[in-house]
Amino acid sequence: MMKRIGLGLLTLSLMVLAVGCVKLKPVVLNRKTQLENQVLGAFQRLERDLVLSSSVRGNADAAKLSPLQREALEALMIREFYRDDIDALKQEQLLGEGKSGMLELLTQPKEPQQLEEVRRQVKQENDARMVIMRRVIQINRDLTEKDLPMVRRIFYRLNRQTANPGDRVQLESGQWEVVKGEKQ
Repeated sequence: MMKRIGLGLLTLSLMVLAVGCVKLKPVVLNRKTQLENQVLGAFQRLERDLVLSSSVRGNADAAKLSPLQREALEALMIREFYRDDIDALKQEQLLGEGKSGMLELLTQPKEPQQLEEVRRQVKQENDARMVIMRRVIQINRDLTEKDLPMVRRIFYRLNRQTANPGDRVQLESGQWEVVKGEKQ
């Protein structure tokens, strides 16, 4: 019995010494990059679902959508419906892509009626974006509500990358710039 305990202590001591001599180089995957890719993939899946649900074949499957799926698809449809109007307002530099991932009113139209319409469109666009961002979090098992700021930053970068020349985008510093040249 004493030999067994002594042998066990000797083995344990050798293992402790060996661990001290061995240098392990852990390979750490960048969690942020993985999550960014997952978020972008989830956004692409939502867009693909929109295309499928709007096709003739997809309409039969539309009844199978959960309320959350339906809400996200409606948000995508709202964005698509107002895309031309929003793009025109961006070209007039009334609107810009904010660093929060949301559309921002930069200059108010002089006509009160136009101002109300622009505000309504900005609200609908931003509400739709928020629904989509929350849906991305819901369908990704690695994300929780606390990851919403990261998801918003990813959407900001995506919006910035797809901005048209002449559009205004907010920099990380908070300043605004006009996109130059061709699409980034």
